[in-house]
Amino acid sequence: MRHPSGKVSFGGLLLLALLVGGVYLGVTFIPFYVDNMDVKEAVAAAHNRAAQGAPDSTLRNTIIERTSQMGSHWEVDQFDNDVLKPGLGLTDEQILIERSGVTGSVRIEVNYERQVRLKPTDHVHTLRFHVVKDGIPGQ
Repeated sequence: MRHPSGKVSFGGLLLLALLVGGVYLGVTFIPFYVDNMDVKEAVAAAHNRAAQGAPDSTLRNTIIERTSQMGSHWEVDQFDNDVLKPGLGLTDEQILIERSGVTGSVRIEVNYERQVRLKPTDHVHTLRFHVVKDGIPGQ
């Protein structure tokens, strides 16, 4: 890092900047990917409930209920202001459920987006997630 004369080298400074940038990106983005792993578990739980003959509305409610306690999402209020709300804010339209009457297979697909505000600026980056569980429930 330091030359014998006490000066900081350009390579050392660049390495430090890369390290700080990596930590910043990790702290900023990793929680969203951890939440996505929880969504995968919620979809798997709903898929297992399909083995018990649960209707589509029950499967959707299972996913929405399990994701209502994780993370947060932005909504626009009646005054056109962005408001941070708890939960992922999934809707029925974001949860697609397909059943095969022939094979007994069930496909559950969840598509959702998360908004990341990059600090110290107010730039917003959108992360798009796609979770699918397909197959015969209970196997």
